Amino acid sequence: MDMLRLMKLPKAMIFFLGLVSLLYVAAACGEDDADIPPVDAEPIERGIDVPIVIPAGEPIIIGISTALTGGPVGVRGAEYRDAAIVAVERWKQQNGELIGGHEIEVHAEDDGCSDTEITMRAAGHLLRGEDGHRQLPGLVGVIGPQCSGGVAAVIDDYAESGIVMISGSATTTSLTDDQGEDGFFFRTAYRNDLEGTLIGLFVSGSQQLGIESAVIVDNSETYGQDLANSAARVSEEFGLTVVRLSIVEGTVDFGPAVSEILSSDPDFVGFAGFNPEAALLYRQLRDAGFDGIFGAGDGAASVTGFVEPVGAAEAEGVLFSGCTLLLPQVFLDSFVDLHGYTPSASFPTQYADAVTVLLNAVHAVAEAQDDGSLVIEPTALRDRVRDTVISGLSGGIAFDENGDRLPPGVASLDEFVDDALANQDASAYVDLGLVPCQVQNGKLVNLLGPDPGEIILPE
Repeated sequence: MDMLRLMKLPKAMIFFLGLVSLLYVAAACGEDDADIPPVDAEPIERGIDVPIVIPAGEPIIIGISTALTGGPVGVRGAEYRDAAIVAVERWKQQNGELIGGHEIEVHAEDDGCSDTEITMRAAGHLLRGEDGHRQLPGLVGVIGPQCSGGVAAVIDDYAESGIVMISGSATTTSLTDDQGEDGFFFRTAYRNDLEGTLIGLFVSGSQQLGIESAVIVDNSETYGQDLANSAARVSEEFGLTVVRLSIVEGTVDFGPAVSEILSSDPDFVGFAGFNPEAALLYRQLRDAGFDGIFGAGDGAASVTGFVEPVGAAEAEGVLFSGCTLLLPQVFLDSFVDLHGYTPSASFPTQYADAVTVLLNAVHAVAEAQDDGSLVIEPTALRDRVRDTVISGLSGGIAFDENGDRLPPGVASLDEFVDDALANQDASAYVDLGLVPCQVQNGKLVNLLGPDPGEIILPE
């Protein structure tokens, strides 16, 4: 697949070229390009101790690994790709078009979200030009993968290749713990255990809601189980009676689960999974007579994926965690100018911040050579990313030794969580880009963070 080059142009021309380029990317990503010969005769050598050498005249490549097909996950993934593209353009406007005399380009690959075979294929395309794809000597890092299952499938491949990857949406708690201190994976997204503690704090700590009992349902996948377990644990610590259930992703008829939920007569039902399952479960609960409060995690927080299928009036009052932060107007204007629509998925700011972190690090460690090439030591780039301290679109960003996001100035995530729980302070999570929201008049209204709305109670 060819490169998507961003240039400073009048807004109308940017918009036109953006649409043309994005249509091409969406059509080309994930296809079998076996008839396209590799650019380089010899495979590119990659490794932790192998310098990244970008030949004279070759661009710096920011790889994007995200779902671009496959229903709701593909819709979200396209938004994350588009947010990354906007961030590259904004970085260039603020820091210059070139780094060490080399242009900056974006190369996106469809990673299938949790379909690990597709994620591994995308990694092969980016790292080695497999399946006849063009080799990318200028690849300096990858933004993504989108989903936790995909990250787990390729984390070792990227690390062994000496390529940093920064995901703005992979939240499974163990991903960073398992890689240890010398890993190449980072995330600007929060972890599931942090989102779970926010859910527990918010649900149990809101006297307005008056919740004393809950049923928390997961989708039997790593993401859902991790999030649901954390939410249940904190809810129980704060005195709620909690029942845990699981459903199978892809389920359409939730009759048995609905019957089991209703038998517990809970005040609150929480779902850790994605749409369409979240919307289907909610609709069937309401049809069966459930009149309590319903909530779900970031994977279901969507107007197009949840509110519109359910109906605005019927979805009124539903709670979500991990909602889209209020986008700064200047970023939103750039996004609309380039792509022609307004983002609504949960993590566009985290993807934009991931790009900023990577480009800042590349700019700091890349060494221009006399022959016009650019040389980057993989471990130097990794360590520079780990040393990041910035004020991003999604809040302040620093990283701990394992690659997890920290609010700047906080010694560890354990300290952060302990303080939040001890003070019963859900607002602390805003520093991690993590906020709850509620469906109000067909929109997702944030309940914490800048310009928060007021929670509404079920009638």
